[in-house]
Amino acid sequence: MRHQQLLTRRRVLTGAIAASTTAAVILGASYRPRLAQAQEPEFRWRMVSRWNEDFPDQLAAAQRLADRITAMSAGRLLIEVFPPDELVPFSETLNAVGDGTIEMSRSLSYDWRTQSPVLEVFTVIPYGLTQNEMSAWIHYLGGQALWDEAYAPFGVKAFPAGSLGAQSFGWFRHEINGLSDVEGLRFRTTGVAVDVMSRLGATAIIMGLDEIRLALQADELDGFELVGPLVDLHFGLHELGAPYYYFPSYNQPSGLVELVVNRTQYEALPTDLQQIVAIAAQAEYEQGLAEANMGNARALNTLVNQHQVQVRQLSPEVLAALGNASGEAIAEMRSAGDEMMQRTIDSFLSARQILMNWSQASEQSFLNARALPFTYG
Repeated sequence: MRHQQLLTRRRVLTGAIAASTTAAVILGASYRPRLAQAQEPEFRWRMVSRWNEDFPDQLAAAQRLADRITAMSAGRLLIEVFPPDELVPFSETLNAVGDGTIEMSRSLSYDWRTQSPVLEVFTVIPYGLTQNEMSAWIHYLGGQALWDEAYAPFGVKAFPAGSLGAQSFGWFRHEINGLSDVEGLRFRTTGVAVDVMSRLGATAIIMGLDEIRLALQADELDGFELVGPLVDLHFGLHELGAPYYYFPSYNQPSGLVELVVNRTQYEALPTDLQQIVAIAAQAEYEQGLAEANMGNARALNTLVNQHQVQVRQLSPEVLAALGNASGEAIAEMRSAGDEMMQRTIDSFLSARQILMNWSQASEQSFLNARALPFTYG
């Protein structure tokens, strides 16, 4: 049904859109543009989404971004959204954008880490940056320039265009009270976390959602992480026999979603349309983070209050060990990487130190104060 709705909207949006830029940005997901007199768009682009309609919010977010661009350009730049694998196999999407087969995609940069390992840094790194800190690195501490450089060989340019929000450490059959409970643990994870968990004696396994379900049924898995409360509730992960839900995610304190655009075609756009793409992506980045925070908060309440999920916090012992293992893994990534990887990690670590000091002095101290037992409201 969702896919049919998207196809219907594509047909409707072939006319120009009469709506102001302010309305498009402010109203966001609730905005439905009015049609002006039909005219042929100057540019017709296609956007491939990493996520299909089965995954909460993200295909709709891609459509929301497309609607913004179409509306802000008064229909001059028409964006048509496609789910993964419809135009090209998703694994080929980055190359398809680079060679101009399609014009843009909305994905995660770590999707392409097998083609260029440095790209993982621009999604999330264990014990790295919160989403607010990532924004500061990207916009003001050199992150965007490095991101552009990393993507230059692929012929694309990337923009922040959403967020998955903070995630969980994972679901477990048994409590995790100390390091002895991690040793020998059969745990599904992904990315750099495979290395990190392995350093603590766990058997870290990469597998998809269907494989997770089968492995739990066969008693071949002790724990797993997927995303966070919104996605986990949506897929019914609380029903899989792993009742202990642990936080925080040392591995994924955020999850930057990117918009990747063919660089040649982007630079060939009139200057105002270039700005519209950039501004619309930034608007979606901010709204996407708000949407993720809202969705995760509501979902966590549902998991606890309706499904009696037991939310737990990892012990300082486990968190410190994960920190040491993460530091070792990042240092190895730097030393084993090329010059691009080394410069990117150096920039990331420098930004992390600057921003961490401020976050602790401001946000962390406030959160600690807000948690004190006083009467409010």
